[in-house]
Amino acid sequence: MSLFLIPIGILQRVLIDNATIEPGGSAVLAITGIILVLGAVCGFGAAKLAQDLPLQNGAASAALAYLLASFAALLRSIIFGGTTPSVVGAAFAMMMMATFGMFGAMLERRSRPLRQDVPGVGDSAS
Repeated sequence: MSLFLIPIGILQRVLIDNATIEPGGSAVLAITGIILVLGAVCGFGAAKLAQDLPLQNGAASAALAYLLASFAALLRSIIFGGTTPSVVGAAFAMMMMATFGMFGAMLERRSRPLRQDVPGVGDSAS
């Protein structure tokens, strides 16, 4: 799902740099919420694909997706000018995305029995 996360992150940075939206406004909060939900979706997908270490893979997938979006925003600010993101802010945001990725992976682990037949449940043999 980083397919959607990266363009939305870049769109947010473009809108802030062009002064279309205020940096502390409600539009930024709404876009940030969408980005965090997509981070959880990244974690869900990674945990579904790699079932051995679902939480670690969920955290890594969301953090990597945010890293790619940050790198694209940094390239854009270098090429076209604009504000460069803070290193401390980017590290904090990456940890936040990893946390939401772990949340998505946890949801995948908890919903896994609901999506498949569980042996021993519902058997007529007692």
